[in-house]
Amino acid sequence: MTTPFKYPQLPVELPGAVEAFLYNCTPAEGCGVCAALVREVEEAKKAKRWSGAYDAAAEVRNHPHAKRGRR
Repeated sequence: MTTPFKYPQLPVELPGAVEAFLYNCTPAEGCGVCAALVREVEEAKKAKRWSGAYDAAAEVRNHPHAKRGRR
């Protein structure tokens, strides 16, 4: 009897739209915290630390900024 393959198929790659949804973020203009987090996202993506990249991108999206011009 032969041993079956544990992973008989190639891994599934996520399409670009899902990756963009998870890792893209727009930093607020002039915000040092957002700029640092965007650098963290890029470094994590280069190191293939996907969880870290997602966490940093989510922080950028959720980072609070004062709303100017609103009362």
